[in-house]
Amino acid sequence: MELFSPRHRPPATPSASDGAPQWPMSVAAFLAGNFLRRADVVLTRKHHDVLSWFIRWATRGKFSHAALVFLVPHQEAGFNNTFVIEAAREGVGLTNLFAYLNDRRSVVGIKRLNQPWFDDEIQCIVRGRLLNSIKSPYSYATVMRIARGVIDQVLYGIRQRVTGPERALNARLRRDLPVPNAFICSGLVQLGFLNSLSELVHQGRLQPHALADVIFDPKLAPLLDNTNWAKHGAAEQSEIVWDTVTGFADVLAAITPEELASTPKLEWIYVVRAGMVYPVQSDVDAGRLLDWEPSG
Repeated sequence: MELFSPRHRPPATPSASDGAPQWPMSVAAFLAGNFLRRADVVLTRKHHDVLSWFIRWATRGKFSHAALVFLVPHQEAGFNNTFVIEAAREGVGLTNLFAYLNDRRSVVGIKRLNQPWFDDEIQCIVRGRLLNSIKSPYSYATVMRIARGVIDQVLYGIRQRVTGPERALNARLRRDLPVPNAFICSGLVQLGFLNSLSELVHQGRLQPHALADVIFDPKLAPLLDNTNWAKHGAAEQSEIVWDTVTGFADVLAAITPEELASTPKLEWIYVVRAGMVYPVQSDVDAGRLLDWEPSG
């Protein structure tokens, strides 16, 4: 993977006469500007792609994959490209975001955690936690193992569709079997936020109520949203944080890309389709743009 590109930077961001960006914007101009931040959440689906369709079918959603913005050039010296961290078939790794956004078959939605405490330092901690703590339990080193992996994904996807994400994941864990990475990419994003925040709370660098801002699972979010932290002493607060992270790890790992798309904790900021980037400011705006499908 080429991190330091010898190529020239993309063209400058197009601007109106008053200096404001002109939308929609080309992918090249968008990536050359200061529009993305570390830890932005990237949701994708690819049309005319069997695996993408199958994952959306199995998870009952509009998206088949989730990733996290890992590196943006305007925040990192010496880099010309924007990278995301993701769970791919080969394991967890970095991918050039240009490949996602410039694919005419793909529709991409980008969301952001907009909280006053979520500054540059904490964004870096979240992305680092994702990179340091997650390992792929298997690899696809040979053609035969790739074939077995594809079959495994199909069987897991059918089970997830029939029984639901949590029961499918728990059934694999009980048998000490790895979960196909295609089905836990969004869980990695969720746990990356949660584990980072829980560590910062235990270190006294964040207040425990911040944890509620990064529970994206709709079943668990009300538990912390309705917690009155002032009623609990420091020891109890620490116990609540610990119980949330450890006790619901399987539920959080089973979160789907659709649940990341629908959570109000993350705000829609951009939709990318047909090589053009559109800013969005509401679920309604995002929904209109995301319903588009390529014609060919």
